Amino acid sequence: METDRRIADAAKTLFSYCRARTSTREEAEDLSQDILLELLRSRDSLRDDRAFYGFLWAVAGNVCKSWYKKRARGTAPLDENHPDEAPPIAALLEKEGDLQLLRRELALLGERHRRVTVLYYFEGLRVAGIAASLGVSEAMVKFLLFKSRQILREGMDMERTPGELSYNPRKMSLRFWGNGGNPFWKLCDGNLLAQNILLACYNDRCTAAEISLQIGVAVPYLEKDLKALCEHGMLTCRGGRYETNVVIFTKDFIEEADWKTQPLQREMAEAIQTCLREKLDAVKAVGFRRGVEDGNLLRWHIAAILLEKAVFHKYQDSLDITYPTKYSGCEAFVWGEEDYTSRYTEFGGFGTTACRNAQGDLIRFLDYACNGPMDHFYFFNRPDRVNVILDIANGKTEFSENDKNEIAELIKLGYAEKAGGKLSLRLPVFTKEQFDALLDLLDGAMDEIAEKTREAIEISTGVLEQHTPTAMQKQAQAIGWLNMFNTSVCAPVRMLLDDGTLRKAAQGEHPTAYVVLQ
Repeated sequence: METDRRIADAAKTLFSYCRARTSTREEAEDLSQDILLELLRSRDSLRDDRAFYGFLWAVAGNVCKSWYKKRARGTAPLDENHPDEAPPIAALLEKEGDLQLLRRELALLGERHRRVTVLYYFEGLRVAGIAASLGVSEAMVKFLLFKSRQILREGMDMERTPGELSYNPRKMSLRFWGNGGNPFWKLCDGNLLAQNILLACYNDRCTAAEISLQIGVAVPYLEKDLKALCEHGMLTCRGGRYETNVVIFTKDFIEEADWKTQPLQREMAEAIQTCLREKLDAVKAVGFRRGVEDGNLLRWHIAAILLEKAVFHKYQDSLDITYPTKYSGCEAFVWGEEDYTSRYTEFGGFGTTACRNAQGDLIRFLDYACNGPMDHFYFFNRPDRVNVILDIANGKTEFSENDKNEIAELIKLGYAEKAGGKLSLRLPVFTKEQFDALLDLLDGAMDEIAEKTREAIEISTGVLEQHTPTAMQKQAQAIGWLNMFNTSVCAPVRMLLDDGTLRKAAQGEHPTAYVVLQ
C-alpha cells in the first residue's frame, strides 16, 4: 500500500535522525528499527495521506522519548512550586560532575527557558523580578522554571554525541536565478553557521537543540540565523522543528551528475572548438570595433557568446518555466550549492547580467571567476556607470566632471583607454546588425550545444531526485535544469582551459563582456 511505500522511503532519513541522537551506529540502527516497527503498527490510524510527515515525526519523537527513558537513571520528582528567593545553582545538581552536563544542556535550551533559568539560578533574581524583566506573569515564570528543570534533568541523563558537522563543517552558497537583485546571498555568504544549519536540516527535521548538537554550537548563537533563514523562507519551522526549504546541490549530487554528463560536456567543448576553427575568419569579417585584437580574447568572447545564447536562450527559453515568488516579491529560483574541492573550484563562481541605457544599448557579461573579479558586480545597480561606458561606445566626447571621474576609474580597471586624445573601450562593440550577423554565423553550433544541454540536464535531474529528500521531490524536478551552470556553462570552459584552447585573462582584461548598440 502507499503508506508502506512512504515508510520504506523514509528509512534513510530516519536513520540519519537516529544517528544524530545516539552515540553509536548500532544504537541508531536499533532505534530506527523501533521507529519503523511502530510506524507499521500505527499506520492504520493515519486518516489523511497529506498528514503523513506529521504522523511520521510524531511517532519518531514518541519512540525516541521512550527509548531515552529506558536508558535514563532515576530522578527525583520535580516540584513546580519555586520559592521567591532564588536557590543556589547546586539545586540543579545531584552529584559531583553534573556541572559540566548542566552547562551542556543549558546551551541547548530554547531562549525563553534558558533566560529564566539563568536569571533565577545564576543571577539570583527573584520570581517577581524575572516576571517584571520579561513582561510575563509570575505564574508563567514558575512554569518555565519547572519545565526548564525537567528538560535539563532529562538531557543530563542522556548520552549526546556531536554530529559530524561539529568537527567537519561544510560550506555552501545560496544561488539565485530570476528577476532583480539577489536578496538572499548575504544570508550565507561568509556565514558558516547559516550554511551548516541549512545542511543539518536538509534530510532531518531538527529542533534547535538537535541542530546545536549537529554543528557543535550552542543554541544562543544560532537563534539569530534561525530567525533570518525562516523569515527569508530558506527554513520552515513547524512544531518546533526546522526543515530546509530549498533544494541543495550537494557534493555527492554534483560529483555523480558531473561524472554521468562528462561525455556530453566534452561534446559541447568540441562544438566550440570546431566553431572557432571554422568560423573565426568569418567572425572577424563581421567588422565590429576593437577590443579583441588578442587571439585569446577573441576566442573567449566567441565561446562566451556561444554558451550564453545556446544555454540561456535556445535551451532555457524552450522550457515552460514559472518562476516562484520569493521573499521581497522577487520572482526567482533559489537553491543551495555545496562548495568543495573539485575541478570546478578555481571558477569560484559564475555570473551573468545585461545592463541597458534608455536607448536600449546594452553591455552584457558572462563572468567566470577564474578570470578575476566579476565584471557585472561593478556595473549592477549603477545606471550612471552603465551610461558612461555606453556613451564612450557611442563616441561621445563631452562629459561632466562626475563622468570624468568615472572614466578615470574605467581606464584604471581596463574597461577603457585614451590614446591620441581619443577615448575608446577595450571591449568588443557591435552594432545591432553586426551582432545579428555574428549570431547567424554561430547558429549551428548554438543548436548543437542547446541539444547537448537538454540531454545533460535530463540525466542530472534524475540524479538530483535521488539525492533530494522525498518531501522536496517536486521542487527538485522544477529546479533541476539550473544545473546547466555546472554542466553546460562551466564544464566546457574548464575543458577548453585544460586543453589550451583558452587561457586565463590577464589583469585588466575583460574577456566575456561586450557592447551592442541599437
